[in-house]
Amino acid sequence: MDFELSAEQVAMRDVARNMLGERWHPDKMREAIDKPPATIPTDLWAELSQMGWLGVNCDEILGGGGQDILTAAILVEEAGRALLPSTFSTNLASAWAIENSANQAHRDGLLTELVLGNKRVTLAIEENHGSWGPDTIELNATGNDRDDTLHLSGTKLLVPDGSTADLFLVAARHDENLCLVAVDADAQGVTVNAMKRLDGADIVELELNDVAVPASALLQWGGDGESLLREVYSVFTVLIAADLLGSAEVTLQMTSDYAKERVQFGQPIGSFQAVSHRLADILVQVEIGRSLLYGACLALTEQREERHALVAAAKSWLNETAIDATEAGVQLHGGIGYSWELDVHLHLRRARSNAATLGDSDFHRDQIANYYCDRPG
Repeated sequence: MDFELSAEQVAMRDVARNMLGERWHPDKMREAIDKPPATIPTDLWAELSQMGWLGVNCDEILGGGGQDILTAAILVEEAGRALLPSTFSTNLASAWAIENSANQAHRDGLLTELVLGNKRVTLAIEENHGSWGPDTIELNATGNDRDDTLHLSGTKLLVPDGSTADLFLVAARHDENLCLVAVDADAQGVTVNAMKRLDGADIVELELNDVAVPASALLQWGGDGESLLREVYSVFTVLIAADLLGSAEVTLQMTSDYAKERVQFGQPIGSFQAVSHRLADILVQVEIGRSLLYGACLALTEQREERHALVAAAKSWLNETAIDATEAGVQLHGGIGYSWELDVHLHLRRARSNAATLGDSDFHRDQIANYYCDRPG
């Protein structure tokens, strides 16, 4: 695989880094820890839409940017560096789900509203079963004929950006197949309860009490619906991994800069082997994580057989890398590393939260093992 970024991707990355550095300040995440949730202001959301980023991985004919999943991941990586709330990555994953569904009405109408920033959409997948992923889903969408009304009852946990969502893409079982069902946030029987996350991010519990939706709310029917859900889960997972990479690399950069400036015993602390070797180890981890992430993105775009295993490998590795990098950042900054004013602790909070989002490292290592154990021969 060629992991070199194109000139267009490099330019987009640089523009994103500069723009987010100017338009978003980490102090807003500090405020969110005390008064959650963290949200993207309407004016900045409109600016992201104008930049074409809310649908960067969607077809240009549908109003998107016509770029691939890797380009979306690069933007999310920059969002992670800047500590931008997760609404951006949630929106990208939701847009991908709608574009790749067979529901023409949603593709023609809903996707345009999403790309223009007029409607915020999120994914409601996880349930209270002590694990992650599509295999744990039990919520049922009852109703057999496409022309009938579907009824949904159950609870979804850890739903990202649910307090500002206009629409939920709810993972459910319909006719023994997994699927995604579009449910309006203001539909009768929908209750959104705020949950708390370590980094102040917007996360909710979604209760569905006999919520009635038209069968046309299904994004895909039959076995294709299950395939769509599993693809969406991998796309969303790789975007969370990109966010983790952003936190890891910017914390490594901040800590390296500090180690060159902080003088102890008459010399910069970066000259001490205990410091420099630890930073070098983290740099190696970050670059391995980048390669795994970019490889997973390319595999998803190319629909390679091992794509889900590669996504699991990237998420598993970056879960641990981001935590190692941010913990080292706090520790190597010394006493100031534990202060409220320094941004490093914000990245540690975010890394620990994202490492438990859409599967921890043990969960994803199990996915890798299952893939290779189930392969014929």
